Amino acid sequence: MKTSFPMNPSFTLRFLSGGKSKFIRPDEIIFLESKINYTILYLTKGRTLLSARNLQVYEQKLMGLPYFFRIHRGVIINMLHIEKIKLEKLTGSVYLQSGEELSISRRRIKDFEARYKQI
Repeated sequence: MKTSFPMNPSFTLRFLSGGKSKFIRPDEIIFLESKINYTILYLTKGRTLLSARNLQVYEQKLMGLPYFFRIHRGVIINMLHIEKIKLEKLTGSVYLQSGEELSISRRRIKDFEARYKQI
C-alpha cells in the first residue's frame, strides 16, 4: 500500500461540476469513471463529483502526474490509493483503499506493471 503523496499540498486541479468550478487536490482523487459524456470523480471521504466533461478531458489534465493511470477505456485510477493488485497473464484487477475492485484492460497490464513499479 502506497501512502505518500509527493506533491505540493496547495496544488489543485479545476473540475467543472454542476456548472461550477471545483478545485480538487490530486491526492483526493481515488479514481475517475466514464459515463458516456460525463465523468464521475470518486474522492476521499466517500465524496463524488459528476462532471459534464468526458474522461479524455481529465486524462489530459492528469497526464503530468505519474501516479494516474488509465487502466481501461472507462477508468483512470490514482495509483497511490491502491491497496492490492492481482495480476495474471491475461487479466488483472486493482483493489483500492476505498474498497472498489476495478479490472485492468488486458492490453494495459504490462504498462500498468511498469508504471506501478516506478512509483
